[in-house]
Amino acid sequence: METITDYELDTLFQQSAQQHKAVEQINRQVMRTVRRDMRLKTLRKWTKLLGLCFGLPVAVVLYIYALFLFMPEMPEQLQTVCIAIPVATVLALAAQRLHYFSPEV
Repeated sequence: METITDYELDTLFQQSAQQHKAVEQINRQVMRTVRRDMRLKTLRKWTKLLGLCFGLPVAVVLYIYALFLFMPEMPEQLQTVCIAIPVATVLALAAQRLHYFSPEV
């Protein structure tokens, strides 16, 4: 049976300590990456939700304002048609998008 000298035992302890440090460093890097990815996922989720909640109404109001601003001399019935058709289309598309909306990214 072969015995291990003190020098060989010290060498094995050093190698084990170095491997342990490398594993700890890898674990820290992986956890840092996972946390960053989770923060980005949460940010995307809230951005998507806020964009839908605030962006759609703002877009509709700006569209109606632009129509009133650039078409002041049109007859009122034509203005109503020019506003109603696109707004109805936008609202239908928004309803469809809300039906399939999920805040998950």
